[in-house]
Amino acid sequence: MRQFLTLYLPVAVVILAVAFAFADMRTSAQLDQIIATERANLQQLSGYLAAEASSSLNHLRDLAREAALAHAIDSPSPGNRQALQSVFMTMARRNPDYQQIRWIDEAGTERVRVMRDQGRLFAVDDQHLQDKSNRYYFKAANALLVGELYISRLDLNMENGQIETPLRPTLRVATPLQDSRGQHRGILVINLTMRYMLAAIRSARERNIDTEYILVNQDGYWLTAPKQQDMNTPALEPDYLFSKQHPAAWDRISTSHASSAELKDGFWIWETLAPEETIRRVSLGSGTDIDAPGIYSDELSLKLVAHKPIRALTELRRDSRVLVMLGAILLLGFYAWGLLFFLRGQLMEKQADINVAYARAHASQMERLKELEERFRLLVEASSVGMVVVDAEGIILMSNPSAESMLGYNKGALNGRSVDSLLPDSQREQHAQLRKGFLRHPEVRKMGQGRKLEALTADGRRIPVEVGLNPYLDHGKQVVLASIIDLSRR
Repeated sequence: MRQFLTLYLPVAVVILAVAFAFADMRTSAQLDQIIATERANLQQLSGYLAAEASSSLNHLRDLAREAALAHAIDSPSPGNRQALQSVFMTMARRNPDYQQIRWIDEAGTERVRVMRDQGRLFAVDDQHLQDKSNRYYFKAANALLVGELYISRLDLNMENGQIETPLRPTLRVATPLQDSRGQHRGILVINLTMRYMLAAIRSARERNIDTEYILVNQDGYWLTAPKQQDMNTPALEPDYLFSKQHPAAWDRISTSHASSAELKDGFWIWETLAPEETIRRVSLGSGTDIDAPGIYSDELSLKLVAHKPIRALTELRRDSRVLVMLGAILLLGFYAWGLLFFLRGQLMEKQADINVAYARAHASQMERLKELEERFRLLVEASSVGMVVVDAEGIILMSNPSAESMLGYNKGALNGRSVDSLLPDSQREQHAQLRKGFLRHPEVRKMGQGRKLEALTADGRRIPVEVGLNPYLDHGKQVVLASIIDLSRR
């Protein structure tokens, strides 16, 4: 008996300790899986937001050129404003996501407004038009130059100074207007409801009944109703401040780009969704018939938050521990008869399972990396802007059809060539020195900030070009994505 206890008790303690640790590891793994899933959803949400906003910017520019709008601005008679209402109605009818289309004059008063309410599209009577002179988006858009575009933050829509219910997260795009005499005449505004983003959040809530998914703007306002409420009812707080309902969580969320934290009211996972640059790239690359206008955003930054209550976290840990401890007790029972050899086999088997799980995770990560590289290649090839990827030696690694067409080369003919060969002879030596100096201190150079160069086409012609540079690391090697625009037409 003494020998049995000497062998059994120390190993039993070890097995129980390992069981507790494994239970914690299992819980952590499940939480890591939740975090990974939510962060993957952000990429999809960012795509929804960018696609909706970029399409609305193109429609906004089209509306700004409408003859009916010009007539109404020059002579805001009832007939001209009715004609403009018809144009707005047509645009809103074709785009169900457009909640409102408005012309707000230079004093901040709505002159024409078409809106959608509970599925019904109508033009608002003159007596119900509102004063928007104190709204931040009017002030920001009204201060721009004609032709420039404005993207607001994503916040809750307000009518007559009150937040509208049911909650309606709204993104606004606007552009300033002028009459035929060049006088400033207010702004044109389109209100978008983010229905695809909200549908994705609702779908996530339905799939995970123990998790609350929350969309909050940079000011701490709810953009989706709390899970215990329907989207058609007001939020708990009159001012819809998430930061007041969950101050401890907001202290962490507002000061960190992406992280997770376990607090008294549950486990919080968050990611910052800042799609401003995505919207800018999609918008500028979507049209080729006009020069890209200036686009200004009002700190479009959102927080997507996943919240698991303490109850769910306690159940998660309890289930993990019960399951693991049952296995440990069973293992100890077998060990009473098999002692050290059986335990050693179990430990080896567990280590093998961990190695297999690690191998699968690594393989999945490599597959994801290949998928992202393929998406990057397809994105470059689909761009209407000429793009080439150049390595540290100045050799072109990849070029898209736009660059090949611009420079008169067949498909793939640019690959392997020196980027210096695309410049006239007199500029090559200087460009090689500039290129080497840039790679010693690489930095992003946007269009309009770089030098204007001349490119040499395949048939020997010189064309003026403007180049933007975006350095990045590809498998640890420094490369540069160069965007090339032909300035001949300009």
